Amino acid sequence: MQNTEYEREFVFDIDEYLIEWYPSMPLSVRRSICKLALDELDGELLHETIDVIVAEFALGKQGLTKKEEELEEEDD
Repeated sequence: MQNTEYEREFVFDIDEYLIEWYPSMPLSVRRSICKLALDELDGELLHETIDVIVAEFALGKQGLTKKEEELEEEDD
């Protein structure tokens, strides 16, 4: 039986974040910051992030991991 229940939504409360990390910020400033942040946030960036995760997941499933670069020791 396949599990059909899983997390699939991302919710971020900007106001809650501001209250927690900038406790002295007044409501009027928080409102302005929330508006600016929502205007700036772009679904395209989230899509790109998901695409990177999909690619990494697919490569990992195939065992196709990139070889890590070895640090070259400098001779003095």
